[in-house]
Amino acid sequence: MTVEISVAILVFFLTIILAVYNQRQASALRGMERLVQDFVAMQIRDRRTRHIDGLADRIDPLDWLARQASSELDTPLIISDVMRVVQDIQAVELRASDGLRVIVSTLPKSDVMRFDRRLRAMGIKKNAAERVASFASRPLLGKSRWGWGVQTIERVMSQANEFFDIEADAVSERLGLKWGKPSRLYFYVVK
Repeated sequence: MTVEISVAILVFFLTIILAVYNQRQASALRGMERLVQDFVAMQIRDRRTRHIDGLADRIDPLDWLARQASSELDTPLIISDVMRVVQDIQAVELRASDGLRVIVSTLPKSDVMRFDRRLRAMGIKKNAAERVASFASRPLLGKSRWGWGVQTIERVMSQANEFFDIEADAVSERLGLKWGKPSRLYFYVVK
């Protein structure tokens, strides 16, 4: 009986010793994990800093936007010019060479549609001068009241490249917008 009790006590102490040892080992591994994560973050930060230098001057906004939108389309998109910049919702309306219009915004489709509804409500003008002035504030999605006929392309930083937010910020700066390093952009292709 004393042998059984001494074996049980020995097993109990070995369990405690192993538990303490495993805790120390896990703590050391967590420390190594943090060290590696900090090292990787430092490398990413250095790459991003090098990429930022002069980016606003060397990036072509229309080409960059066309490449982002074309990644989800069957045929490559060629953007010919900027039709207008809508500061109210931080969006830009672009004309593609094949007659399509592309609206780029940081806002989801529901917010753009809400903006369009507001414009339609204010769009009932009486004289010619008011009608001409309202042309500049025409709805972004065109005649589509419910978003039908509009192809939505969502580009997310996690699916693009690690410089997506920096490049998007430089493009918005060149276009006169303030997107502020977005992690997500919406491209609305209107036929």
